[in-house]
Amino acid sequence: MPTEPAPTPVDNQIVVFISSHQKEFQELRDFLKDTLEGEDFLKKLLIKVELVERRSGERISGDIALALRDATIYVGLFGNKHSQITIAEYLEARRRGLPLLIFDMIHPPTRRKRRSHKVKEFVESQVRKLDGCRVTSVLFQPSRMTEAAESILQRIANNISEMVNQNLEIRKKIHSQ
Repeated sequence: MPTEPAPTPVDNQIVVFISSHQKEFQELRDFLKDTLEGEDFLKKLLIKVELVERRSGERISGDIALALRDATIYVGLFGNKHSQITIAEYLEARRRGLPLLIFDMIHPPTRRKRRSHKVKEFVESQVRKLDGCRVTSVLFQPSRMTEAAESILQRIANNISEMVNQNLEIRKKIHSQ
């Protein structure tokens, strides 16, 4: 029996930029990347994931700007640890008008480490109040990472579906004239 060919990427992939404190959610980010990039639709790979913080050196800020320029969706994971890079990524994504999917990653009380007041203040003051972004709270336990990932993946899938439907509505309006 012949083996099926491996899925190939579409010409213009949906680029999901995942941002968080580099070390706090690295395993979750890797899991999201593997899951999203492993999904195929009609034997085509629709999604590419950017995890820029894995890179290091002087070029990282340029790499972030370049990756955000090519991004379709921004996913921000905000937990206990403050990261100026993550905040800069969020602000750049907002400036570029990307859909912002923001997650407030809540550690369970038994594992709760002290949350940086800067993270809480940024999410509440900037993201929720000033920017009016929907923030989804997700209980995060490393031992139950797939449950947290499912919540994030659901919002990404919903957002992609919404983008496709918005594009269709725009096309209908343009072509009905």
